[in-house]
Amino acid sequence: MIEFVSNVNFAPSNPKAENLGNPLHLQMGHKSEVTQPTYEDVSAKLNSGEIKTRVEALLKQYPVKQGALLEVLWIAQSELGWVPQAAVKWAAKICECSPVHAWGVATFYTMYKHVPTGRFLLQFCQNICCHTAGAEDIISIAEKKLGIKAGETTQDKLFTIARVECLGACGNGPAMLVNDDFATDVVNGNLAMPSNVGLNAERLDKIIAWCKERAAKNPQEPKRDPLGGITGAVHSEPLGLDFAPPPPALGVKATTTDKGVSVIWKIAPEVTSLAVERKNGSKWEAIGSPGIKDKEFIDANGKAGCEYRVIATSGTRTAKPSVEVKS
Repeated sequence: MIEFVSNVNFAPSNPKAENLGNPLHLQMGHKSEVTQPTYEDVSAKLNSGEIKTRVEALLKQYPVKQGALLEVLWIAQSELGWVPQAAVKWAAKICECSPVHAWGVATFYTMYKHVPTGRFLLQFCQNICCHTAGAEDIISIAEKKLGIKAGETTQDKLFTIARVECLGACGNGPAMLVNDDFATDVVNGNLAMPSNVGLNAERLDKIIAWCKERAAKNPQEPKRDPLGGITGAVHSEPLGLDFAPPPPALGVKATTTDKGVSVIWKIAPEVTSLAVERKNGSKWEAIGSPGIKDKEFIDANGKAGCEYRVIATSGTRTAKPSVEVKS
């Protein structure tokens, strides 16, 4: 179903329509006017051998090229630093859809920037959880410290402040992103978001100092995986065996019966094999391999006090062991 939806062709009635309207100067709260580069300038930068190889490998993964539009736009942004109108037209040409459709996609998602930003884009969450935790105070502190308002860029082109909606880090509110990285503190010389640690004035100072120090050491920001390091599939690289492991068996219980010990569990639908283990001293030993449709395993040699756990596997990927239970 996901593959089907991602490759549905939603092109408008006129597939050659190219009028993209006015640039989104206010996208993500940015206030600065911007001069749009020409298609020739943009395509010259995006038609390098390296990018062509990446795009060709990406398109092979979709039965319809339009399905790769989000990722092609992301590649353009990783190369240019933002997505001008000409880059949207370039992506539309690559994915064989109309420029108007590509523009609708690019302007729907706030991860695409339609104006140039500073080297460090500080995206402060202003949604309800962060707001109630003091986000407005933190944004005000950042504005005063950097001498700009939200939507503006410092004169040295180092920082841009932007207000954004929920970042999905409610437990760390107030929270923000520094470019693509969550950051509420600096730990061991790196941006970090420790559990339940939100931004305050002191931690914000540490983050800004970290950015300035990084800029002093590295004149240009090193290039990153255009997908943020989530998967290597965009480069046709094989995924590691530990990529996206299946969830562990849940609801494990061990009950002593007149037949031995009954072990029960619940598993996710992607699980392809199971193993029941019993603890022997300090080691775990496999005592059975029930089928994935089985709901119970009887350990005829089990007795009260024995400890058990269940190991679920999906293909070559093994889940974390279940909780350990005592009969």
